[in-house]
Amino acid sequence: MELCAALGLMGAVAALACSGQTVPGPASGVTNLRVTSQVILPGVTRLGINLGEQNYYDSGQMLKNLLNRNPGFEGMTNRSILHCKQVGADLCIDRRPGLLWPAGFWDGGHFEVLDGVAVGRQGTVFESGPQSGGGQSLSLDGKGRPIAQGDWIAVSKEFPGDPVAGWWPKVEGGARFEAERKDLPPGLPGHQALRIEAAGRGESAELKSYFDSTEGMTFLRLRGWFRLSFRAKALAGFRMLHVRVLRIAPGARPFLDQDVFLKPAWGEFQLDFAAGENASPTGPVEVSFTAAGGSLLMDDVDLELTGGDPANHTVFRDEVVKTLKELHPGVLRMMESHCGLGSSIDNLLAPAAARQRAGFLGWSNTMEDIPVGIPEFLELCQEVGAEPWIVVPTAMSKAEARTLAEYLTGAPSTSGGGLRTAAGHPAPWIESFRTIHIELGNETWNGIYLGESMDSAAAYGRRANVVFAALRAAAGAEAGRLDLAVGAQAAAPGRNGEILAAAPLANTLAIAPYLMHSVTGWATDDELYGPLMAEAEQMSRDGVVAASAASAGGRQLAVYEVNLHTTEGTATQAVLDRLTPSAAAGVAVAGHMLRMMREHGIRDQMLFSLPQYQFKRPDGTFVRLWGSVVDMGPTGRKRPQLLAEGLVNRVVRGNMVRVEVTGDNPTHDQPAGNDGVRLSGDHELDAYAFQEGKWHGLAIFNYGLHHSRLVRLEAPGLGPSSKPNLWRLKSSGPQAGNEAETQVTVEPEKFVGRELSLAPCSIAVLEWSE
Repeated sequence: MELCAALGLMGAVAALACSGQTVPGPASGVTNLRVTSQVILPGVTRLGINLGEQNYYDSGQMLKNLLNRNPGFEGMTNRSILHCKQVGADLCIDRRPGLLWPAGFWDGGHFEVLDGVAVGRQGTVFESGPQSGGGQSLSLDGKGRPIAQGDWIAVSKEFPGDPVAGWWPKVEGGARFEAERKDLPPGLPGHQALRIEAAGRGESAELKSYFDSTEGMTFLRLRGWFRLSFRAKALAGFRMLHVRVLRIAPGARPFLDQDVFLKPAWGEFQLDFAAGENASPTGPVEVSFTAAGGSLLMDDVDLELTGGDPANHTVFRDEVVKTLKELHPGVLRMMESHCGLGSSIDNLLAPAAARQRAGFLGWSNTMEDIPVGIPEFLELCQEVGAEPWIVVPTAMSKAEARTLAEYLTGAPSTSGGGLRTAAGHPAPWIESFRTIHIELGNETWNGIYLGESMDSAAAYGRRANVVFAALRAAAGAEAGRLDLAVGAQAAAPGRNGEILAAAPLANTLAIAPYLMHSVTGWATDDELYGPLMAEAEQMSRDGVVAASAASAGGRQLAVYEVNLHTTEGTATQAVLDRLTPSAAAGVAVAGHMLRMMREHGIRDQMLFSLPQYQFKRPDGTFVRLWGSVVDMGPTGRKRPQLLAEGLVNRVVRGNMVRVEVTGDNPTHDQPAGNDGVRLSGDHELDAYAFQEGKWHGLAIFNYGLHHSRLVRLEAPGLGPSSKPNLWRLKSSGPQAGNEAETQVTVEPEKFVGRELSLAPCSIAVLEWSE
């Protein structure tokens, strides 16, 4: 008992470890929670989230412009990273078989050696092509130090043309679509427009775009007044353009079906229509433009709701902004692995109408989407009160780093500050945020991102240091408010020291300690959910989180992504549906994040992610990842991960303070199970407290699956006259979810006295003031 009393002074986890209970027993005891004023972690940050990928088919439809794939008919830019395994003085051969670009793809492009013997060398690619047995060959100009084995080279090139990428074109009778790069709409910043040549006899051209196209489902409900706008100009022949908007569903009538007369000069056209979808029809929405017997130019297409929230000045849909405001994230991460990592900083700062499609993948030579830009992302962060976490391309140059730093922190007289001012924001963005986080690359160790990755820890660290030096130099006096992060693999903490040794200018080491990678047992709730509820404690006690914290060597540790990651194992579809979007998942993930905050001082943590309905596993089953919403439209239902994080964010502010735990501290021994989890003395109760002046907040978790638990509270200012606010995460059990109907909710409740009962697999949150 003396040892237990001593451990009680060290906090909740230590105190809970005193119980000798090995199996769940009847909930007959009372757990005493005493909130102290002893600071564990000063200046905490609310739990954050990844913005996720914009798309045209599920909950990733986040932008107001529903025709956002390539609305300006722009060309493409590609930038990729190669690793020289076989070399000559002016030759780099990367023999990785996954690199599948065709012969000549990089001819005429620009290269820069990012790391190695010839670091800093720049020039032109003379000739490129695939090698027998896989890999790519680059013949480079002859200036600079000879290319050496092990050098890392970034190669970039612009590909004008292909204006209908991201659209569905159809031509008849010899008609054609072309890129127009000279006759552009006046006053717009784009590089090219779309030329439709269909003036000949019998010629016609049809251009279509689709959204909300997941089969059998609807993620957007068209209700209210909408406006389809575009720029166009007649060139020859018949001057009529037919425009139609229709949901392809049984019995559906077009929302818009209209001929538009064009003039021989550029004009802006705005077509308004009403939509009243009340019953969630299924089927894609098709937008089509048809020309027959005439030639014309088009540019800058936009389809938006016109009667939305007037207070929402961002480019994101009202439902997206509303969802984020309800979550109230402390940090919002911008990572676009689909079409952003191969972009340049200039492209990411450009207006959407001028933004080019951006590719990087080693097995693809095309890209059909433009990335969301940094300006729009910063506006969203400001709107929802979150610090920005910007993932920048690994291959970015020192000049790009200067431009970005000036854009964020510089005066209007600087190059980057001038871009910001021209975009309508003269004040430096750093004035809007406590901190701006910049992470070099996304999972540079991960071969999935072949073409953007650098799997050498030391090479990646050295490149990060070069970029970070340029960022800090350009930021000047504001450099201390930029948090510069390197990404690491939670499962390989041994690499972290090598990264950090090569990157002394990095402030932060970012990891992604996901839960439940592999599920192979599910016969009972204990077998399915027990390891999930225990895994966070195991990770922090002696697992990958503890190892990563030890490897950080005094640098800040951050979590760039966290959620379940059930992409391995033998679980059936029914089991996956019971696990990943469940109440248990919400409780486990939120508790995991708060535990990492307390045990390892991790302030910045981001759930992955806001959208994405499901992910197809290698075995063909679908797992309800990575999104934390079901949709942001017809139902607005949120998955338990988002509900649980939003619930605890109600009290994450000020300083985290210590909670002393005495009395009944239920534990059990978690046997070996899913994901290799095995833990003695797995705690079923935990509590996290926060204080800011006279304000107090407390989050209490019951991780147990079988018993309600009674807790007695003691805290400064908590008494009969304090009138605390209480909210609970409620469900019918660990398997409950919100996929088809609402089964997991956050509900307010009156709290009187000092005792509180917690249902199994639940969270209760209280706040009060002295």
